Amino acid sequence: MKYQQQATIQSGPARILTASRAVSLLIFGLFSALAQAGDIVGVVNDPDLQRFVEGATVTVVDSNKKATTDRWGRYTLRNLAAGEYTIVVSAGGFQASSTTVQVPETGNVSADVSLNTTYDEIEEIVVTSARVSQLLALQRKRSAESIIDAVSADTVGKLPDFNAAEAVQRLPGLSVELDQGEGRYPIVRGIDSNLNNVTIDNNLVGAPEGEGRRVALDVIPSDLISVVEVVKAVTPDLDGNAVGGNINIITRSAFDSPDRFAFVGGRIGYNDKSERVPYGASAVWGSRLGAEEKFGLVLASSYYIRRYDTNLFEGDGWTEFAPDAYAPEGVRYFNYDIERERIGLNANLEYRPTDTSLWYMRTIFNEFTDEEARDQMDLDAARGTQTAVSSTVVQNSEGRATREYRQNNQTQQLTNISLGGELSRDNKLWEMSYTFSHAEEITPLRVDWEYRSGADAFPNTIDVANTYFDLDAGAAINDPANYDFRRVRNRSDSIEEDIHSLKGDLRIDTEFGQHAGYLKFGVKYAARDKYRDRTNLNYTGASSFTLADTGLFHSGPADFLDGHAELGPVLDFAAHQALAQSNPEMFEFDAESSALDSISSDYQIDETLLAGYAMASVDINNLTILGGARIERTEADYTAYFVSLPAVDPLNPASPFTGTTEYTDVLPSLHLTYRPNDKVVVRGAWTNTIGRPNFQDVAPALEVEDDEGAAGNEDLDPFESMGLDLSFEYYFETAGIASIGVFYKEIKNPIFTRRTEDVVYRGIPLTVLSRPENADKGTLLGLELNIEQQFVNLPQPFDGLGASLNLTFIDSEVDVFGREEDNLPFFRQPDTIGNVALFYALGRFEARVAVSYRDAYLQGIGGDSSEDVYFDERTQVDLKVSFDATERFSLFGELQNINDASRREYQGRPSRLYADEIYSWTALFGASYAF
Repeated sequence: MKYQQQATIQSGPARILTASRAVSLLIFGLFSALAQAGDIVGVVNDPDLQRFVEGATVTVVDSNKKATTDRWGRYTLRNLAAGEYTIVVSAGGFQASSTTVQVPETGNVSADVSLNTTYDEIEEIVVTSARVSQLLALQRKRSAESIIDAVSADTVGKLPDFNAAEAVQRLPGLSVELDQGEGRYPIVRGIDSNLNNVTIDNNLVGAPEGEGRRVALDVIPSDLISVVEVVKAVTPDLDGNAVGGNINIITRSAFDSPDRFAFVGGRIGYNDKSERVPYGASAVWGSRLGAEEKFGLVLASSYYIRRYDTNLFEGDGWTEFAPDAYAPEGVRYFNYDIERERIGLNANLEYRPTDTSLWYMRTIFNEFTDEEARDQMDLDAARGTQTAVSSTVVQNSEGRATREYRQNNQTQQLTNISLGGELSRDNKLWEMSYTFSHAEEITPLRVDWEYRSGADAFPNTIDVANTYFDLDAGAAINDPANYDFRRVRNRSDSIEEDIHSLKGDLRIDTEFGQHAGYLKFGVKYAARDKYRDRTNLNYTGASSFTLADTGLFHSGPADFLDGHAELGPVLDFAAHQALAQSNPEMFEFDAESSALDSISSDYQIDETLLAGYAMASVDINNLTILGGARIERTEADYTAYFVSLPAVDPLNPASPFTGTTEYTDVLPSLHLTYRPNDKVVVRGAWTNTIGRPNFQDVAPALEVEDDEGAAGNEDLDPFESMGLDLSFEYYFETAGIASIGVFYKEIKNPIFTRRTEDVVYRGIPLTVLSRPENADKGTLLGLELNIEQQFVNLPQPFDGLGASLNLTFIDSEVDVFGREEDNLPFFRQPDTIGNVALFYALGRFEARVAVSYRDAYLQGIGGDSSEDVYFDERTQVDLKVSFDATERFSLFGELQNINDASRREYQGRPSRLYADEIYSWTALFGASYAF
């Protein structure tokens, strides 16, 4: 396909957005007088790719008037005197186009413009999806008023990424925290994912988990996404709770394309470790409705189920058993059988009665079901006397082991319903919305069966010279007759969060002297109601019996840890459940522990946010200055419980504690964007943000066992962050970029768990108290490098090559209680993050290999550096190939984790293995059809 250069003025039925004067007068009479003369309105699109061009600059020649197109390609040039004007439309990756417009004495004139990419002399190789998606994402970044990165739906479709978290990890400065081998929590520039602000269509999203504020983005299938946008330097009109950044998931709109669109696809695969078959399907349909196409409707659905196995090895509690010789105090083996099911539904209804008004209802529902079966063997190895045989071998005179089985069925749901609208009149744009967000994590079934040996049953030897150690505890450790029944615990959890939020924004386009700009004001109210409720039913044995007595066991997998260790006998869960049902006399209800476990982690949190902001933007030649401030008022009430063991009254072991907090934050910011020409963008930003404490940290719980206590802290201050950013971006004509950015953050009030000895807390004398407290501050300094290039000017067949490379280097430091002399990095803060993608497109064939790298980072802090736990560095390689059999029908194949990367942790130093979880690789094959 070759592109035809084209620039047209369209009007009447051919216009994408038509006018309806009667409805317009009725609505806008509430806000302003009749429209002034001298406005040019229009839409910019790419006819070959059938897409609107977002972020195009529309300039009036010999004037300070200019405008930028929005998501739907719309622009408005206001307050022009009657006469003839020449407008120039330019956008990165497109050929600039100019046209002449006659502005009448009254009313508006329509000037819709079609742009062509810079590939007008290159064959159809250039319109492959990878290049289209790169063009769209870079155009969004290029036109932004702040420092952002984005990934478009096309890019998601061209990488082996099945959820939003895995999609964003390809962006500069982004990594992802894994859960059972799948990307789950996005990390912006290495900062803890709890300090990100996550929104859907710029509206708040609830956090389904009970501990923190982070949103697990693996809940959201990538098929429902139009764009994921990561704002690294927030402007005043965005929520201030964004120390890491603001991650906004934009769902699809029927007005995203000039034409109706529909897509169906399916995939089926194979997991190497489990030898099981994952499969899924998705469908998207969008169309404008009605005779004048004023209504738009999008319906989308996605389903994916994956069943796989993982093996986990842990070496727990490394200690120095001889000078400069370390070994773990315990060894743990875990075998997981996992089934994960994702369901996503999206329905967006929009109504555009006029060119200048929009009403919408946007809904998204996501359900993530995780059913995990876990076999476990724990050896408390370092009991009795330790004897050093060599620098890597220790003998323990006693050891105790347990064998457990856990069935944990859990479902997370995210629901967002947004009602809102936009009204534009004269130089004013009103936006208002109401959003209801519901998040929940329901655990209807969690059952733990446990058998335990005697205290001195297994003398053992541990040799740490090999990766998974050489453990010798004799054949007795795998004899089920050596394990007495200890207990069975039945648990259910309910965590729910409801958010009601209202916001309104007013933008006023104006002039500051001879320079165009705008003022923007807004208010927001959000009420968050979150609770956690747990119920435990615990049983012990009415009389003694062993695992061998029941006979309800079988051998563990022969290839456990790829044959490097033997798991031994594992419990038959179904048979144990049947045993409890048919022989209740064998079990005795434990009233005290049931009551304690049922209340110790419960809480109720009511949090209210009231925010307002004011900001202004002005264009002075090639420089855009945006500045303003946001004020946020936070008020919260907390309820949690005090529990003690042993309890004074076993049936009523808890008493409620309540707490309140309130604080006000003023968050100024300044953003500078300099565009000396159409290829260069220089940005600078000064921002201030906060990070509210995690829910579990502020819940005023207190749990005392004997004379040691663990507590929450309702008096915690929020994180306070001041950030400085400077970046230089150079855009190639062939939809590429080379950029360099430097950033600095000073973060006050970081939260860490502090251990204090011999204290009186809430009138209770304690030998040890552990609770979260605010430390002083920390800093981080980073460098981001990014290059994306499509080599279309190379001779055939090398003109199909393309590559992207981004690297982020971060130096961080924080002071922690009792560790002031140590040079500690921020929690979950890697020093280096990198992504490399190479792709090749030739005709209808396309191949892409993606490599993601993350350096080691601090996971948990101990009493000294030898006790600190780190996630080790990790590199993962993924591959996808696709073939367009026809213009509408495509085939694809994917390989995930080709290099069999595991999730590894170490304690103190890399040689001291703390945990290693292996997943192996997954292959997928599929097809898609576009209508």
